[in-house]
Amino acid sequence: MKKFIKSCLKISALSSLLIAPIVLSAGEASAQPKKGFHESYVGGGIGGQITNGGQQNDAANVGGNIQGRLNIQGTPISARTKVLWNNDTTCINPEVSGDLGIAKGTNLYGAVGYCFVEQDGQSSPLGNNDSVTASIGVESQVKKGVVVYSNATVSLDGFENSSAMPVNIGTGVGFSF
Repeated sequence: MKKFIKSCLKISALSSLLIAPIVLSAGEASAQPKKGFHESYVGGGIGGQITNGGQQNDAANVGGNIQGRLNIQGTPISARTKVLWNNDTTCINPEVSGDLGIAKGTNLYGAVGYCFVEQDGQSSPLGNNDSVTASIGVESQVKKGVVVYSNATVSLDGFENSSAMPVNIGTGVGFSF
């Protein structure tokens, strides 16, 4: 019960990251130049789990990522998916994010989602167990059609038989459409 309450508190705190950009952007004046990045993209890069769970099959590891963002027009909300892999297994992490334009062509975002580990028990770039996730990241258009992104994702119950939480840091280059 204690673990359930702790997880609920973490999810509530991380959900506020998702809601804050929506509330903060509601009062922007329409005469201001439009900040942020408002396109969809798909990209790839590198990343890895930087934490250890202290058990077998949960060591820190390096791998790759494919990330996609689908902009929901007229809202500060996006649908995202990351596919993370290493030598052992793959995980898929669909998310919903709140996007906050911090400069022209640049967003800061907070997201919540769920990680599906292909082979439970095997060390993926985001733990060895299916779990709720929370992410924070930044994305920026560096030239027309080219986006760079970086994010950190935590899996709230991603290690079997461990109270540690796996953390993945990833970065890459994408192409907008």
